[in-house]
Amino acid sequence: MSATHSRVDLEAGFDAFYKDSRDRLLLQTYALTGDLGAARSAVRDAYVVGWHHWRKVHRLDDPESSVRPIAWRNAIRRATARPWRREKGRDPEHEKTLEALSGLPVTQRKALLLSQLATVPMVELAREVGLPADSVQRELQTATAQFAIARSVPSSSIPLLLSNLGDAVRGVTWPRATIIRRAGAARRRAHTLVGAVVVVLAMLGSGALVTDATGVRASLDRELPASPTSGGPVTAGPEISLPDTSLLPVEDVRQGLVGSWFEGGTSDNSTGNGLVLPCQRERYADPEGHATWVRKFRNGQRGEATRFVTQVAEASADERSAGRTFNRLRRWVAGCSTPGMHLVSTAVADEVGDESAVLLLSTAEPAETFVVAIARSGLFTTALGLETDVPPARADRQAVANLLSQSVNRLCRLPDGGACGQTPPALEDVPPFPAGPVPAMLSPIDLPPVGDPGSEWVGTRPQQITGGRTDLGVLGCDTVDLGEEFEGRALRADLVRTFVKPGSELPPEFGLTQAVGSLPADEAGAFLARFRDEVSRCPDEEAGAGTDVRLLQRLDDEDRSFSAWHLTTELPREQTVEYGVAVVRSGGALSQLVFISAADARMSDADFVALVERSLTRLGELPKYRR
Repeated sequence: MSATHSRVDLEAGFDAFYKDSRDRLLLQTYALTGDLGAARSAVRDAYVVGWHHWRKVHRLDDPESSVRPIAWRNAIRRATARPWRREKGRDPEHEKTLEALSGLPVTQRKALLLSQLATVPMVELAREVGLPADSVQRELQTATAQFAIARSVPSSSIPLLLSNLGDAVRGVTWPRATIIRRAGAARRRAHTLVGAVVVVLAMLGSGALVTDATGVRASLDRELPASPTSGGPVTAGPEISLPDTSLLPVEDVRQGLVGSWFEGGTSDNSTGNGLVLPCQRERYADPEGHATWVRKFRNGQRGEATRFVTQVAEASADERSAGRTFNRLRRWVAGCSTPGMHLVSTAVADEVGDESAVLLLSTAEPAETFVVAIARSGLFTTALGLETDVPPARADRQAVANLLSQSVNRLCRLPDGGACGQTPPALEDVPPFPAGPVPAMLSPIDLPPVGDPGSEWVGTRPQQITGGRTDLGVLGCDTVDLGEEFEGRALRADLVRTFVKPGSELPPEFGLTQAVGSLPADEAGAFLARFRDEVSRCPDEEAGAGTDVRLLQRLDDEDRSFSAWHLTTELPREQTVEYGVAVVRSGGALSQLVFISAADARMSDADFVALVERSLTRLGELPKYRR
């Protein structure tokens, strides 16, 4: 048979396979994710990969077993941003079936769909699910029972319910087989080009890459960008290689951190809830990325570990996407929404990748400390999360930064890598990264633990300051405040916010109030000077008020200044109120802080001063005064 006839036969065989199996595979993938758009894109792109490897795939007894795992993996990733979303006009019975499926863990869901919609042998089913045969049998039995209970039907009705979902996919349009084949051919050419580059690098003695038989390791999924459900053309870009050999080995962790470290496993983060780092909000920082790896390490034997390290690495399609990925990861941690989390410090690791960040956080209950280090090198973003039970002061930020640099040095050698890292890197403390609805103001993550650690700080929505506020002044003292004009000038960008602990048994006056506003720099300096003078004279001029004033700390550093006081005021009926007051200036930006304590919820002087210093570092984000 001639080469021409051989190619014709291959094309005819693929076209027949594509037309025969695509609707069946779409039904399975739709049932797996509940997202028709994500399912269609994933199935389409899986066929592109299938044509890329068709010379091998067509020899299999069941070619679908090669294409289906790619489609399922891609669909799970693409559906993560909108899990089990409700589509308009969806049949109510279909909705019930999809809801019942969504209640199953991914492993059980896969087993159920493979047994009911793919009819694969148990050995093949176990291979696709990734479990031993006896284990997958138990998972299948559990999934069958749970689904039947959720749908209130006998198990014998499950095949019909799942098959009925086919009504939802029948109207889907598909690209022509020729378009799929063209995209697959473009993908093959891209692989060949990257493979040639890798070979050249190896010949030059780099020794940095481990590749598969094609010269590049296939990405985990999303070989092509997701597209709408229209039947438009499919385009293929160059494959981006992120091999798991580019992750940290356990030997590096053992050398870098004290303890007996063991590798806990490596995955593509497509199962479970996907939240593997402290403060992580979504499964992927780049929902449209090309690949993701997660590797976990533990200090001590399973069940005895007191410290954990997790590395995440993601590959983005281009530099702009990679920059957004880095910023999203940093924003998640800098503005951590995990209840009880407190930001201790922020730093950058000098000359590590194209950009970096090292953040130290802690919780009071349970008493835990977290170091999260993030860096980007070219198209690759990596993050390390250390979880430990040592106090924040003993957490080794430098050791984690060293590991971050080693991680970057593995990624920067890849074809799409960027800047490498120096080891050990110099850590430079920097102002906290923007967080919260108004970056110039404090957020709950800035506030230290006070009172019952099980009761969390909650901030009200920032609002413009209105006149007549009594929570910005000093009890028993006549002082200026940011709720009024100063020397005939109205404040600009003026906002006020209060932090309380709802649901606690603390008195209603307990809480922290912060106000901010801007004036011209000279007037802002005059405001701070007057406030200082009025508070210091308060005990003498308002002797009858019974207010005691104690200066905690004062700073004057060019155009950055603050004063923090601890005040005690005697009230009628032998009541006493203790509170902290501060005035802060950064250029023309001003802030006032008033913290009212309670008997069971006091803030130490050191914590209050640290909070005032944090407000100073954030205040620089306030818009400048415009005349």
